[in-house]
Amino acid sequence: MILRTFNPDDAILFCPGENDPAVRETLFLAYPANVDQIRDRIVAQVNSGNAVLLTIADKTTDKAIGQTAFFRIDPIGQSAIFYIALLDKSKWSQGLGTEATQLMVEYGFNTLNLHRIQLHVFADNHAAIHIYEKIGFRKEGVLREAMYHHGKYCDFLVMGCLKSEWIQTLI
Repeated sequence: MILRTFNPDDAILFCPGENDPAVRETLFLAYPANVDQIRDRIVAQVNSGNAVLLTIADKTTDKAIGQTAFFRIDPIGQSAIFYIALLDKSKWSQGLGTEATQLMVEYGFNTLNLHRIQLHVFADNHAAIHIYEKIGFRKEGVLREAMYHHGKYCDFLVMGCLKSEWIQTLI
């Protein structure tokens, strides 16, 4: 697995995942999207000036399998919000999400000089929460009934990692 800059042709590879009900469900995506909508959304995010969006790609084939990003990068507060999506479900449960998260956290703290990285995660996504905690994220709060999903409102956790906490996980 590698992280690389977004190529507009990646949208073609993201489209099946964003329209697969199993993938959309994990990402809480309510609406399907076509290739042009996906491409336009990602290009707008890349051009926003306060985001770093990278494609998760297969190391051998360079085929896009997902995306990861820092949004709302705050250069004064040295903070950002982390996002990850593995859009090719054939690549799930292979450690790629963990590897991509570790690489992004390292990049955020060592290259972008962030002090704090935050994320939001569905409170019942125990596998993701375990991965985030292993990397150094801590539960900080609950966004009560923040999303509507399968006929009910669901809680999301706010998790954060400070650079000093992350360094401790490396020792």
